[in-house]
Order: sequence, then structure tokens, then C-alpha cells
Amino acid sequence: MSTGYYPVILYPPLARRFANGDRGKGYLKALFQGCVASPDGNGTAKQGVSEKQFFRHLLCTFLENLICQAVEFEIPGSPRRYSADFILYHQSSGLALDIEIDEPYAGDTGKPHHCIDVDDDKIRNRFFLERNWGVVRFAEVQVVRHPWSCCKAIAQIIARLTGDDSVFILLQRLADVPLQKQWTKREARLMAKNNYRQSYLPKMGK
Repeated sequence: MSTGYYPVILYPPLARRFANGDRGKGYLKALFQGCVASPDGNGTAKQGVSEKQFFRHLLCTFLENLICQAVEFEIPGSPRRYSADFILYHQSSGLALDIEIDEPYAGDTGKPHHCIDVDDDKIRNRFFLERNWGVVRFAEVQVVRHPWSCCKAIAQIIARLTGDDSVFILLQRLADVPLQKQWTKREARLMAKNNYRQSYLPKMGK
């Protein structure tokens, strides 16, 4: 659900009805079979420092799962493509998650990004949900300052939807990732003016 705060967690439609239920991973995998769209190429977007660091955390945490960085999805009827920061495929259940890191503005231009009063991310989220992907969005500051807590949040989603709590058990003693308020275009411009990203990024990656 979207609450105006990060992390934003959106469950894939096929899995929502079984959250906290007693359906097994095998049942979910059969349910997802043929209903989850696959990426069709690697993205060309430049990877920032926060993506590179968090990718290492994901690889260390979710050893039994397929994790890829910067893959693309075709948008029907459009020459544009959606590039996912990360995708996580839970092997035993078929659950697929699109994991995004949202920065408030571009480091080189100061252009606002991921603003709550702009529909771009809502349209993009709908694209993935319609293809039975879950969507998890973190604010960049969260993955930089609290990467393990972000991994715990992902592990909790997997446990809730699939019943596989093997990773969550290892991380459950960690603090929950602190909530981060989503921003408007006006707030993002002010953040850029004040060089907000430099307060947590040693080097601007985007």
C-alpha cells in the first residue's frame, strides 16, 4: 500500500489474497506460472553509487534467489522502456519483485524526481502490478543509511506472501527501516537547492 511514506510496498494482485494465509509456495508458483512478465533486455541507465552499494547487500542477503540489476521491460505501443533498478525472483514460489531506489532530484541537473504530486511513478507501478510483479520503493537515503533494514523489509514481504521466513528470521532483530516522507516537486526543488543528497552521499552518483 502507499501511505505517503517510504518504503512504498505494493503486492502483486495474484499474491494479495494469500498474504498471511496458509497457501504453500508450490501453490503460488503454479498460480504465477505464465502470469509474470519477463524482462527483455539489460538497461542502459547509469548506475549511481547507492544502487551499486545496495546491490551488494541484496546479493549477500538473498542467496537463494535470483537478483538482477538494471533490466528493461518493453512498454507495449511505446518506443520507451521501463528499467528496473533491481528485480528479485523468489525461486521456490515464483514471486517477482521490482525494487526501486528513489532519489528526490537528479544530481547533475537538480531536476525533481519521484514526486508524489506527479503521476509518472503511479503509472509505472501500475505497469508492473498488471504484470503480477510486486513493487518495493525505498528512498535513496534509506538504502544508504539503513541498507540491512531495507533488506529486512524485503525479507518480511517474502515471508508474508510466501511463508518462506528463512531470511527474515536472520534479520528480524534489526530495527525496521525508518519511514521517509515522500516529496512534492516543490520540496524536491528545495532539497536540490540545499544539496540534500550530499548530506548522505559522499559522491553524487546521479
